Amino acid sequence: MPVEEAEALVKQWQAIKAEALGPDHQLQSLSEVLSESMLTREIKSGNLGIEEAKVCSITHFFSYDSIPHFGYFVRDRCKSGNLGIEEAKGLFGYAIQMRPLPSIYPFNQLLGVLNKLNEYSTVFTLFKTMESVGIRPNLITFSTLINCFCLMGKVDFGFAVAGNIFKSGFEPNIVIFNTLLKGLFKENRVKDAIQLFYKITEIGYTCTDVTYGTMVDGLCKTGNVDQAFKLLQDMKNGNCKPDIVIYSALIDGLCKDNQIPKALNLFEEMISKGVAPDVFTYSCIIRGVCSLGMWKDAESYVNKMVNSGVTPNIVTFNIVIDAHCKDGRTEKAQTLLELMSTRGMYIRLPFNRRYVQERHGKKTHELLDLMIERGVEPNTITYNVLMDGYCLHSRMEEAEKVLHSMVVRGCEPDVFSYNILINGYCKAKKLDEAMQIFEDMHSKGLTPDVITYNSVIDGLCKVRRVAAALELLRRCKLRDLVQMYTHTIHYWMAYLQMGVMRKR
Repeated sequence: MPVEEAEALVKQWQAIKAEALGPDHQLQSLSEVLSESMLTREIKSGNLGIEEAKVCSITHFFSYDSIPHFGYFVRDRCKSGNLGIEEAKGLFGYAIQMRPLPSIYPFNQLLGVLNKLNEYSTVFTLFKTMESVGIRPNLITFSTLINCFCLMGKVDFGFAVAGNIFKSGFEPNIVIFNTLLKGLFKENRVKDAIQLFYKITEIGYTCTDVTYGTMVDGLCKTGNVDQAFKLLQDMKNGNCKPDIVIYSALIDGLCKDNQIPKALNLFEEMISKGVAPDVFTYSCIIRGVCSLGMWKDAESYVNKMVNSGVTPNIVTFNIVIDAHCKDGRTEKAQTLLELMSTRGMYIRLPFNRRYVQERHGKKTHELLDLMIERGVEPNTITYNVLMDGYCLHSRMEEAEKVLHSMVVRGCEPDVFSYNILINGYCKAKKLDEAMQIFEDMHSKGLTPDVITYNSVIDGLCKVRRVAAALELLRRCKLRDLVQMYTHTIHYWMAYLQMGVMRKR
C-alpha cells in the first residue's frame, strides 16, 4: 500500500474515532498499548517470554518435522476444544523456534484459544514475542487483541489497536467494529456505542445480523429498550431482517421493562414473519405474563410451546413455579415440582417466605429430601429460607436443627444464617438463646453486621434488659452504623422511665 494511501486511511480512522468518542480521545500506538509500563498499570503481566519459550521441550514435537505438518497439528488441537493453557504455551514456544518460522496462522489460532480461556495477559505477552522475532500480524491477530481488551473492559486500548490496523496496511472489517460495540456496551458507554454504530453505517460498512444483535442486546441490557425497538424498525426497513436472537433479546428487554403488551405483540409478529420462537423466547414471554398474574395466559403459552415442539427447560419450570409460589398458589407449584422430578430435571426449590409459610412442616422437608435424593445439594440460600420459614412460625427448635443439618452436610452458614436465628429468638423473647447464637457466630470467625446488633439490642430492650443492650452497644465494632438504630434504645429507655415514674 502506498504511504499516501495509508496516511489517508489513518486520518479517516482518526476522524471516525473523534466523532464517535470525542475529539480529546487519544489513540496510543500499538507499542504504547502493549508496553511494559502500561501493561503493568492495567493488567497482570504474562508469564511466558522469549527466554522461557526457548526452554520449552522440543522433543515432545519431534515427529512434526515439517512446517505444514506442525500447522495441521496446531489447527486440529485448537479445533478439538480440549487444548489447555500449558499445552498452548508449549506449542507457541516450539513454533517460535522453528526455522523458517511458520506462517501467522498457527500463531493466530493459539492466541485465539488463549483468548477464549481468558488468558488475556498471556496473549499480549506472546504477541510481543511474535513482534520481537519479526512475525508480522494480520487482521485476525489485531482482531484477537481488540477482543481481549474489550473483554477486559479496556475498550479504549481496543480502539488504539484498531488505529494501528490502518498503519499496518489493513482496514478494519465489520467483525472488529462489532467487537468494539460490545466493548462499549460492556463499559455502559451507550452514547458512544450509538455514535459509532451510525458512523460505521454512514461510511459504507454493511451491518450484519451480529451488528444489529449486538446493538439490540446492548441497548436492552442497559435499559434503553425504546431505542432498541426503534433500531428494530430501522432494521426491518432495510435489507437486514431480524432473526430469533434479535427478537428474543428485544422481547426479554420489553418484559423486564414491564412493557408486556408490546412484548406480546412483538412475539406474535415474530411468528407471523416465520421466525420460530425457541425455549428462551417462550420463557421470556411466560415470565412477563406471570409477573402480571396472568395465569391463564401463562398456561396458554406453555401449551403453545409444547404443541410447537419446544420442550420447556429448567428455567421455564422455575419461572412458573416461582410465580405460583409468590401468588400463594403452592399446590400448583407442588404439582409442577413433582413433574420436574419425574423428568429428572434440576430442582430449584421455591423456598420463598410465602411457600414456607403455607407448607412449613412435613411437605417442605420432603421437598428438601427429594432435592438431596436427586443429587442436588441445597445451598446456603436454600437452608436460610427454610430456617426463616420456621422462625416466622416461632418454631425455633426446628430452625436450629436446620442450621445443624447445614453444617453436617458441609454447607457453611453465613452471617445471614445467624441473623435469621438471632432475630427469631429475639422475637420469641428468648434472649439467652439469642445471645448464645451471637457468641457462636463470633467463635466461627463471622463478624456481626448492623442487622445482627440491631436485632439483639432491640430484643434486649423489649425484655427490659437495657443495661445489657448498652453494654453490647459499647462492644459494637460497627458503632457508626448502629447509631442509625439507636432510636430503639432511646425509645425503650423513655418507655421504662415513664413506667418508673408512674410507679412512684
